[in-house]
Amino acid sequence: MKKIIFPFCLLFALGCKVDHPKPESNLAQIQDSVYNIQSVYGPNLASKPYELKLNTHQLSNGNYDLEIQMLLYNNAYYASSNTKKSLKGKFTFFMDDTNFFTLKSNLVETPLTIREPNSETADNGMTDWIRVNTHYKQQLEITTTEDFAVGGYIQFTIEPRCTLEKIPVIIKRKNGILKFEIDNC
Repeated sequence: MKKIIFPFCLLFALGCKVDHPKPESNLAQIQDSVYNIQSVYGPNLASKPYELKLNTHQLSNGNYDLEIQMLLYNNAYYASSNTKKSLKGKFTFFMDDTNFFTLKSNLVETPLTIREPNSETADNGMTDWIRVNTHYKQQLEITTTEDFAVGGYIQFTIEPRCTLEKIPVIIKRKNGILKFEIDNC
């Protein structure tokens, strides 16, 4: 009986080949399929619907323009800071109270928005929607010679995702150099 079982076990063991795929070849196949999908349907778009860039421009001794640049992707939009409607999610720039500097004038928006009917609100009122890349400028006058760091935020509701975005920002001066940036702390 041993003579019959042993050859069958040996034949069975040699006949059953386990195929283990090589990780490198799977990766190449996945990359090829991703490439083919992208070439047919276009490039991958940014997963975020917007990008926020901050900068400063010195106008004169102690006077600066703070610049906020909003870049929109994937048909995103938001309510203008100039809209007359009382919307909680319209574009807002706020800085903590300080004696180190004063913000002059109002936030200037470029280009100007297009007023359109607001189907998202119950009264179908007119709202100023931002649907293009937009620059904001805010004048600032420094009132001290000391180094400082003052926090604040930029807030808006990004549509059509309908999420309230509150981005912490900081204005700081160190060794005479003024910076306006997103506060990652």
